[in-house]
Parts: sequence; structure tokens; C-alpha cells
Amino acid sequence: MIEIILLTLLLYFFQLFLPVMFKSKMTKEMFQRSRRATENLKESLPAFLALAILSIGLDVQANVLAASCWLLLRIIFAGIYVSGFNLKSANASGHQAQPLRSFVWALSVVALFDMGFNFI
Repeated sequence: MIEIILLTLLLYFFQLFLPVMFKSKMTKEMFQRSRRATENLKESLPAFLALAILSIGLDVQANVLAASCWLLLRIIFAGIYVSGFNLKSANASGHQAQPLRSFVWALSVVALFDMGFNFI
């Protein structure tokens, strides 16, 4: 589990500095999407870290698989978000849907809930 936590923090730092390092090579839209992807990771990171650390303390081995899935899904989520893959045309209010990204995000939330339920 410690390795997964360290890889998660590596992902966070990568997402945090990627837009700054490659800003000149990104389109404005891609840069904005990369910043939003980082903000999204920041929202779920505290819950993941709390569950992962509790898993270590309480020796909940079942959470290793759920945490690995969460990390993999977050990597896929970031790739989809930044690349704009499956981005739909803007609707009347200007919102651009990205259904695949939303689906991957929902699966990552399920992984967090799975980690929580494994304590029961």
C-alpha cells in the first residue's frame, strides 16, 4: 500500500507540474484541461490518502487491489481529460460533455467506496 501511496503522490506532482513544464507546447484548451484535471485530483486525494493510511494501520489487505484500481483509473482519467479524447461539441450553455471521462471518474469513486466498505 505504501508503494501505491507514493505512486499516487508522484501522479499528483506530475499533474501539478506538467502544465507549467509543457505550457508552450500545449494549446490553451489543453492547458486549461490539465489544470482542471489537477484540481479534480486534489478533490479526491484526501479521501484516498485517508483510506490508504487507515488500510495500513488496520492491515486491510483487500484495499490494495481497490487502491491500485483507483490509481489506474485516475491515470486514465487524467489522460482522457488533458487530451480531450471523446470531447463532445458544446451545448447551448457552452458545456462540453466528455462521457468517457465521466465514466472513468465514476469508477474511481466506486473504488474509493470499495476501500471504505472493506473496513466493515
